Parts: sequence; C-alpha cells; structure tokens
Amino acid sequence: MITNFQQIQDSLKNKMPIPIAIVQPKHKSLQESVTKAEKNGWIIPYYFENKNKSIAAKMAVNSVLDGTCSLLMKGDIKTSILLKSVLANSKNSKKNRLSHIAVMETPKYDRLMLWTDGGVNVNLNKTIITSIIHNALKITKELKIHHPNIAMLALVEKRVSQLPETVLADEICKCFSNDLSITVEGPISLDVALSKYAANQKRIKSLIAGKTDVFVGPSITTINLIVKALLGLGQAKVGGIVLGWRVPIVLLSRSDDSTTRLNSIALGAFLTKRK
Repeated sequence: MITNFQQIQDSLKNKMPIPIAIVQPKHKSLQESVTKAEKNGWIIPYYFENKNKSIAAKMAVNSVLDGTCSLLMKGDIKTSILLKSVLANSKNSKKNRLSHIAVMETPKYDRLMLWTDGGVNVNLNKTIITSIIHNALKITKELKIHHPNIAMLALVEKRVSQLPETVLADEICKCFSNDLSITVEGPISLDVALSKYAANQKRIKSLIAGKTDVFVGPSITTINLIVKALLGLGQAKVGGIVLGWRVPIVLLSRSDDSTTRLNSIALGAFLTKRK
C-alpha cells in the first residue's frame, strides 16, 4: 500500500512523461512546480493562454479531446470557467460526475487520507455521493488499498431527522452494504473515523475507526475547511485532483504553495493512464 507522496513520486521514475495541458499558468509557484516536474521527467507541459480565459480553457480541453494531452491542469483561472469548458465537451452521464479529491499525508496518521468533495459538487444527493465514492475508489485502487474504508461524515453517529446529512449517510451505507470489497460506515463523526480510542470512549462499534481511507463530507464547505485547516496547521501535505472526466484534472487553490502544486502534478501523473 502506498502511504505517502514520496512513494507516489518514486513510482513515476522510469515511466514515460505525461503530456499535460496547463491553462493560464501565471503564478510563479505554479511555474516553478511545473518546471521541477518536467525536470523530474513526470510531464511534458503544453501551455494555453489567452486574454479571454474561456478561450484558453477551451483550447486546453480540445488538446485533450484530440489526444495531444493526457492530463489537464488549472492555472490562473476560476474553477467554474475551466469546468464549464470541460462539461461542455463531455458525454458524462449523471452516473459519472466530476468530483474533487484531496489526497493528504500527515505525520499523525499511518496512511494517506482521501477527503471528498471539497471543490466541485455543491448540492449532494444519493446519486452524486455514489459517484463521488466511485471516483475516490479509483484512487484507492492505484494506491493498492485492497479493502478501502469509507466514512460518511456527520455530526453524530445515528440517523436524526433534523440532520439531513445523517439520513443521507445512512442511505448511502445501505446502498453499499452488499459490496464486500469495501466498508462504508455512517453517519460517523470525524473523531471516531480518525481514532479507535475515540470510538471506544464513545462506545461505538466501528470497523473503520482509526483506519479510514476515504472521508466523504456532508457538504463542500466542510471538506474544504478541514483540508485547509490540516494544511495550514497540521503539518499536512496535500495534492488535489478532479476525477470523473476522460482524464484527471489537477485542480489547485490560488493559495497553494509550490510543494502542494508539485504533489498535485505528481498525483495527476500517477493516476493518468499511459498510451
């Protein structure tokens, strides 16, 4: 099982570099990360710039559609503009939606954590969350996690009608109850998902406490805030990616530093199928 970003980067050695379409690469830290990734042999960058950012996004998307590039990366452009161009050229069904996954490494946890969805889906329902989980499982497969543990995060560990996210979490767990290849628990609070000790103290029986791989949030805001808090205060390393399209999309925040950008590029190259 791959448990850190160094192992992800090591796995890229001696592999063919991935042609990547980068939209509006204006940030200095982005340029530095791309240059380093290119020197490491991970990528071959193609730059798409235009005064009209929508045109730049369309040009980059077209480079994927015509087979020139196998990976897409957001630069100095709003996420909504980039994804609008992606979706305009997509045959995605409702069963195959885009979703953002933040892959996180922290010295306090013995495995990589996948936090989703803190960047794409604003309104959640059973169909959307099912797709979010399937996208996350594409990453756990590549990380060689043979039996992924998935937490449907909520405020409490029981179904409460006044807390709609607990009802939705319960329904999702029932949907996956017959899938023996994974374990989905919820509603489950964050402390229990992270700690077997917390589960024992609260007298909650959990098969995934302290060894959760995928953390599915009750809202886009919840996951976004958790990731930023861990990144800012918890000595965490992170890489962000969007799955559900024909190729992975490296999706960054404007505040991300060069290390986060490099981790995200490595993650994208790691997940991209080579021709």
